[in-house]
Amino acid sequence: MAKKLIELKNISKSFGDNLVLNNLNLYINENEFITLLGPSGCGKTTLLRIIGGFEETDNGDVILDGVKINDVPPHLRPVNTVFQRYALFPHLNVFDNVAFGLRNFNRTISDIKTNVSRKYENERKIIENKLKAKNITKEEKLTLKTELKHLKGQIKTEVLDEKSRLIEEKLQEVETKYEPLIAKLDEQIDIEWDKDDEVKEAKLKLKEIDNLVAEAVSKGAKEEKEYKKYESEIKKLKNVADWTKLTALEKEKKEALKNKALEIKSAKSLMKNKKQIKEEVLNALKLVKLEGFEYRKIDEMSGGQQQRVAIARAIVNKPRILLLDEPLAALDLKLRQAMQYELKEMQKKLGITFVFVTHDQEEALTMSDTIVVMNGGLIQQIGTPEDIYNEPKNRFVANFIGESNIIKGTYLGNKTVKFLGKEFKCVDENFNDGEIVDVVIRPEDFDVVPLEEAKLIGEVKKVIFKGIHFEITALVEGETFIIRKYELFHEGDKIGLMVDPYEIHLMKVNEKI
Repeated sequence: MAKKLIELKNISKSFGDNLVLNNLNLYINENEFITLLGPSGCGKTTLLRIIGGFEETDNGDVILDGVKINDVPPHLRPVNTVFQRYALFPHLNVFDNVAFGLRNFNRTISDIKTNVSRKYENERKIIENKLKAKNITKEEKLTLKTELKHLKGQIKTEVLDEKSRLIEEKLQEVETKYEPLIAKLDEQIDIEWDKDDEVKEAKLKLKEIDNLVAEAVSKGAKEEKEYKKYESEIKKLKNVADWTKLTALEKEKKEALKNKALEIKSAKSLMKNKKQIKEEVLNALKLVKLEGFEYRKIDEMSGGQQQRVAIARAIVNKPRILLLDEPLAALDLKLRQAMQYELKEMQKKLGITFVFVTHDQEEALTMSDTIVVMNGGLIQQIGTPEDIYNEPKNRFVANFIGESNIIKGTYLGNKTVKFLGKEFKCVDENFNDGEIVDVVIRPEDFDVVPLEEAKLIGEVKKVIFKGIHFEITALVEGETFIIRKYELFHEGDKIGLMVDPYEIHLMKVNEKI
């Protein structure tokens, strides 16, 4: 069962007289790709900013892992954001843009402060609420302020203690990692140095062979033939006389000591060292397919590449939640479609929660595990892409997600609905007999049949070629229908239509969530 990560309870937000979010309730699961979908001004970006801590609510609570975080500032939340305009630093190259958070923000210390503060949150709130009481005396006020000061001091002390404990733990990890490695290298180096006399003797013997060969050559012998006599002995002597292994071992030890010093420094500050930062930046760039671009200037990157840099910068700190505010809006169609698939794959690899804001229905349907359809500050429907498309709850959802033909009908009972003067079988049954309903039929769900077999007959008014299909506008019993088919029809043609029961969806009239 999925674990709830974020809960939004009774969230309301106004800007002046404009009510943007109206008592909204929503929960988001861990490792979920959830999309907030709706037209401009529906409140989706405001909701995203409330999750990130960039906006305060007028009413309601933001809860993370069961703990209220309304008062937690953005930089202390395990959340990163990819903005629509990317907000990259133009004076920094790709590497420095991605590394910025690792160099300038300590997630570990932030988490320590947050976790310790949470332990005393209720106690702090009780004292603060007592201080707000109107009938409080000066003596009581002074006592409460002293208690609050003591509580803050207690939190600070506990943070320092936890920080010291963690530093000690990390220093021990460094020792455990490097102590056996360096001891083994020292042992191998000592073995090589013990060969010193052998090396000198081997070098002398090699020199003697050179002298013997030179003497023979001076008497008319061929150099190559003379060396051939000593080939086996020379090979053995060179193996003994070679200091390559010793040089390599000493170089390896020097590198290990350097890395140990870097990790000790990193452990003491609880920050990442240069080597760790480089590794994590390169891993993030690899994930967004920008290997080899680390030293490229930002103004030399295309829009799609800049978007990838922004994503790499957001994920390199390993947030638990990634907020994406229409990050594909500035890209051309083909690149936007390619990035939709890449973002979904990235979310699977990272295993973190993505909260994506868009007004593009195709983006939402392509990428999401869950879609939240919003309008007018209200949630209209929550569901999987398939549910949202095939089972819209009301006219707004049906019209906003794809195209729909919506006709008034009457539910007759026994999975039968009447519209346009004809009776049709359907699969919906949660309606009262005689109830007026909205009937939804998607344009692609009509079957074109011979006129004599048709239940509905329409007249073609307009045909538009859409590349993979024709979009037909037809007048059927006084109603205008949109129909998508592969066959070509012409204006004025009569067209016979049938629709299968499972392609007919019924909705409550004017239903809202």
